[in-house]
Amino acid sequence: MHRRAFVTGTLAALSLGSCRSARVPPSSTAPPVDARFAALAGFCDGVAPIGDDERARRRERAQGLMQEHGFSAMLLEPGDSLLYFAGVRWGRSERPMLYLLPARGDAALIAPAFEARTLRERAGDALAQHLWHEHESPYAKLAEALRAAGVERGKLGVDPWTRAFIVDGARAACEVEIAPATPVLRGCRSIKSASELALLRRANEATKAALRAVSAHVSEGMSEGELAGLVHAAQTAAGLTDTWVLALFGANASFPHGTQGEKRLARGELVLVDAGGALHGYQSDVTRTWPFGPVSSAGARAWQAVHRAQTAALAELRPGRTCEAADAAARAAVAAAGYAADYGNFTHRLGHGIGLQTHEDPYLVRGNQDLLRPGMTMSDEPGVYLIGELGVRLEDIVAITEGEPEVFGPRAGSIDAPFG
Repeated sequence: MHRRAFVTGTLAALSLGSCRSARVPPSSTAPPVDARFAALAGFCDGVAPIGDDERARRRERAQGLMQEHGFSAMLLEPGDSLLYFAGVRWGRSERPMLYLLPARGDAALIAPAFEARTLRERAGDALAQHLWHEHESPYAKLAEALRAAGVERGKLGVDPWTRAFIVDGARAACEVEIAPATPVLRGCRSIKSASELALLRRANEATKAALRAVSAHVSEGMSEGELAGLVHAAQTAAGLTDTWVLALFGANASFPHGTQGEKRLARGELVLVDAGGALHGYQSDVTRTWPFGPVSSAGARAWQAVHRAQTAALAELRPGRTCEAADAAARAAVAAAGYAADYGNFTHRLGHGIGLQTHEDPYLVRGNQDLLRPGMTMSDEPGVYLIGELGVRLEDIVAITEGEPEVFGPRAGSIDAPFG
């Protein structure tokens, strides 16, 4: 399966969600478990979702950061940040539904009046609601909510993912300066709590267990799409939702995110699978590359180079080190193995942060001199790509601790023991 198909499917799902998810909650019915992966059932049991008390602490932290950085309030649209602070899942549409958190005081919702009862089901009665009817301006209601919070002027922070027409409407209706709330959002979301770490740990362990289980069912002649289907089924059996899979064979893996032509597996080729899913909203992201049958000397050499690069990067994932240091260490290891320096054969950054989003701060990339801090979580995923021949990538999710980094689940041990 190639990334183009994955992205197309994801966009279709997002389009559907923007039309329907505000009114139709996610199904609570678990899909049937594929009998081949029945042993994975219950893998994610016992890890609790984030509760109201923790979300209240998040809001308090955000308010402290708003005061520190000169924001009078913060405005959020539906998305991961709204889920993070309020626990509310809601689809985006042309009708604004906005969450206002002032630097002091209680949060409020600005929402379509006909959605008021549904919002109370999702958000409870504690949040003040400023409701607008279809002929009214939601931005006038935002101005009303700001006045009710004692914000006549000042700086309104917005999530960088906020759509332009929302920003334009707020700017026209409200006498406030509007600026990205990045210092607040990054200051809260980039440092994971113990509960978040537990969710991320189990989610990534589940994907690794799923990949190990699937490897026993790989067969000659199967398509990339057929393998992707097995990985979806195994991750679902383990208890993950919203699963995604990128499966590539042989030369197709020289495209880091896939190519249009689907391939069938032949003996002697490398299999690359990049996969993940969600546990109570928190994401997994794991890549494994392994041989199907006897491995070529070129494949073995590339695999060893990537494994050494991943190990070199781990040594740099310590508190107080820069985000770019791990990328540089991995890139140097790839070059030392005889591959092209810089972005020649290792064509992408080393890694990305992960949490409610699969890709979020911090990013392990050249030029990022932000310092690593305990509680940050990120991918360590170097690769070697030889055009028309093969691709190798190994990816694990890592948590920064006070000492050595914690890798969630077993690392690949060797090309003969790729699942640890």
